[in-house]
Parts: sequence; C-alpha cells; structure tokens
Amino acid sequence: MITVDKKNYDETKLSDEGKVALNNIQIIMADQNQISQRFSNNEILLKHHTDILREHLPEEIKEEETADDSVESDKIQ
Repeated sequence: MITVDKKNYDETKLSDEGKVALNNIQIIMADQNQISQRFSNNEILLKHHTDILREHLPEEIKEEETADDSVESDKIQ
C-alpha cells in the first residue's frame, strides 16, 4: 500500500511505468535520508575538530580569537 495525495493505493496494481517511478522515488528518498545523516554527522565532526584545533593553537593566537568564537575555513591553512 502506498499513499499519494492522502489516498491509499495498491502498488501491485501499478503499470510497469508506475512501478519504475515508485522505485525511483524510493531510491531518491533513501538518498536524501543518507545525505541528511551525513550532513548531521559532518556538523558534529566539524565541531569536534574545531574544538581540537582551538585547544592546540599557540597562546598568542588564542588571544586574537573573535568575539563569536567561530573558525572560518578560509583562515585555516
């Protein structure tokens, strides 16, 4: 059973073209879920590695930190 526009349909009764479209939709949705999960993981890793970088900055650089405490990627070389 699939739901489209708030109506339930029996997917076994779809035409071959409809079955291909449904399969493509399922693949796209799975890809979106994976991308979303990877994005969330990347945000966590970015924060983790930024924290490590901050801990290992020389003292004179730590004193020059900006008020918002952000690290810009173009400043890291």
